[in-house]
Amino acid sequence: MDGSLVAPFHDPNPVNRGGPHLWDNSQADVNGGKMDGFLAESYKGKSGAPNPGKLNPKDVMGWHDYREIPNYWDYARDFVLQDRMFESVASYSLPAHHYMLAAQSGGYVGTKGQAKPSTYNFPEITELLMSGKIDWKYYVTSGKIPDTEDGEVVGSVPQQAQAPKKYTLWNPLPAFPKVKDNPAQWDRLVDTANFYKDARAGKLPQVSWVIPSSAVSEHPPSGVRAGMAYVTGLVNAVMKSKDWNSTAIFISWDDWGGFYDHVPPPSVDQYGYGIRVPGLVISPYARRGYIDKNVYSFESWLKIVEERFGVSTLTARDSQARDMNAAFDFTQQPRPPLILQATRKGTPYK
Repeated sequence: MDGSLVAPFHDPNPVNRGGPHLWDNSQADVNGGKMDGFLAESYKGKSGAPNPGKLNPKDVMGWHDYREIPNYWDYARDFVLQDRMFESVASYSLPAHHYMLAAQSGGYVGTKGQAKPSTYNFPEITELLMSGKIDWKYYVTSGKIPDTEDGEVVGSVPQQAQAPKKYTLWNPLPAFPKVKDNPAQWDRLVDTANFYKDARAGKLPQVSWVIPSSAVSEHPPSGVRAGMAYVTGLVNAVMKSKDWNSTAIFISWDDWGGFYDHVPPPSVDQYGYGIRVPGLVISPYARRGYIDKNVYSFESWLKIVEERFGVSTLTARDSQARDMNAAFDFTQQPRPPLILQATRKGTPYK
């Protein structure tokens, strides 16, 4: 920390260092609602980058726009931007993915001294979908995990590998015995290569999750342009599929990555909410150019799935969550696809 004040600034560098993003860092960043701890926490981060001098701790105060990530700007302009989407839990990737699947993490938040569980026995959504005979798949992009095991290490490429059937920070399902011990469940954890095949064949499941690898995750030090190209490729695959007219795509980021935000998270219980993250909704029935200011968290995805397929809720969190129906107009004619360039340059924003 050099004692200087840093105002939010436009950062043209597509590769960032980010900041530490564990439970304790989140508490310090928010600082009782003052939202003034981001820079101090960033300087506490343990840099694992090979050339940390090029990755400045001050970049947690930076922001990107259409100049670096034009396709995201295009999606927000033509579909729905959710600007009150909050991470479910004030911590890092693993508990965030628990909430995405189960509306809880069994009390695990990754505080210092809290060991990462090796197994989980609470219910999660795929169990309910199977009981209702709803088709689903959890697609995982093979490669390195998108985060380091220690969320205080910043600007460092992780070393741990990920695969569809390996328990990792972004793929907790293999640690649920009811998934691992049930062949009908286990076989639904597949590589993302199958997502493109399923889209081309018009055979995407009724519910899908798609998990990136480190290289395309936008998790520092992975670049935002590479992540944008990857996401665009996924969206294009759906838009070119005959499944497009019956699809809703939800895009978000699993935690705040140590980056600054000025909006204090609402308090819902002892675990959350965490700091705000972007949210996009893309669908032939999505409203055009709509900024949705309703408060959402990852349980809202569960809520809309539960309502759509008539399965029960999991916890008080998803029971009380707001669904995302405000993003849609089901009276409109299905909107045509918006095919953008799935490259690091993207389609220029106009």
